[in-house]
Amino acid sequence: MVRFAFSAPDAASDQPMPRLPAIFSNGDHAVSVEGLVDSGSTINLLPYDYGLALGMVWDEHVVELKLTGALAQFEARAASVWMSSASLTGPEPVHLAVAWTRSNDARVIFGQINFFMEFNVCIYRSQNYFEVWRRE
Repeated sequence: MVRFAFSAPDAASDQPMPRLPAIFSNGDHAVSVEGLVDSGSTINLLPYDYGLALGMVWDEHVVELKLTGALAQFEARAASVWMSSASLTGPEPVHLAVAWTRSNDARVIFGQINFFMEFNVCIYRSQNYFEVWRRE
């Protein structure tokens, strides 16, 4: 089990959130991310530029997904990435399904499918920390 302190998404925000640092990889490409751990999100979310940095090609991902809320106006495609975090995954990365959105205004989100299927999460909002451990 690893404990993480809540952090603000940027210097302008005074609202700390459960944000998890990790590395996403796809083939020979990798990118460092800090994603919101969001039990209310159905699926993991990947902003457009992150997908490009991972060597993904939009037109090669043909399964379209419908997003809701503030991102409903943007196209999204089904994709997958490998997630690693030395403290959580050890040497074996975890395969994550993601909704790769055409928006760069979106943030990386760790959601129910399939982050919460691979990891147990306890959020202690009143104390501004959360704990994550890989399911067995």
